[in-house]
Amino acid sequence: MIRGTRFLFLSIASMAALLPATPWSDDKPFQAGKAGDYANQTSEQVQVGAKAFDNADLVAEAFGKKVDLLKYGVLPVLVVVQNKRDKSIDLRDMEISLVAADGRHVSAVSADELPLLTRDGHRKPKQPGEGIPLPLPQKKNPLADPVIAGRAFAAGMLPPGDSTSGFFYFEAQAEVGDSIYLSGMKDARTRKEILYFEFPLKKDESK
Repeated sequence: MIRGTRFLFLSIASMAALLPATPWSDDKPFQAGKAGDYANQTSEQVQVGAKAFDNADLVAEAFGKKVDLLKYGVLPVLVVVQNKRDKSIDLRDMEISLVAADGRHVSAVSADELPLLTRDGHRKPKQPGEGIPLPLPQKKNPLADPVIAGRAFAAGMLPPGDSTSGFFYFEAQAEVGDSIYLSGMKDARTRKEILYFEFPLKKDESK
């Protein structure tokens, strides 16, 4: 009887091992397009495309229905970098800002810092000149979902002819006339900085 019970447990474990892994129950595969599929700019044979995921359907498509970033005042922006050069580029010092039509700049918030934007699962209004608040104990922080960090832009070196993509997160709401300002890309060998990129987030459909 003991031997049969052990065989049953092993059989169940073996069947479970064959099931596909599901790290997040609501997480579905997300595939970014090419840089040219979005609003984009090319400089020194490097093309950068960007798209603001500024509505609930787009956010659910990328992060799942449980991760409502917009509800907590976080705007995710997808960035795709395509290296058309014959040399690698270094993205480790890359910096990105969201630029409003009136010239206001908002720097990206790292995925690790996002949970500090809420207290007890609710958005804490930010006062002028106030920094990110200290976290308080809470059962579950809506901005600590691992899918957020998993989708974040995390590239280092980008080989010739290759492309990479990921999301940057901004403590902001999408506004008409928003642009992206990106700098800090460098030639991996010479360390020479590549010219900055600045372009509107809305693609010009007339072209």
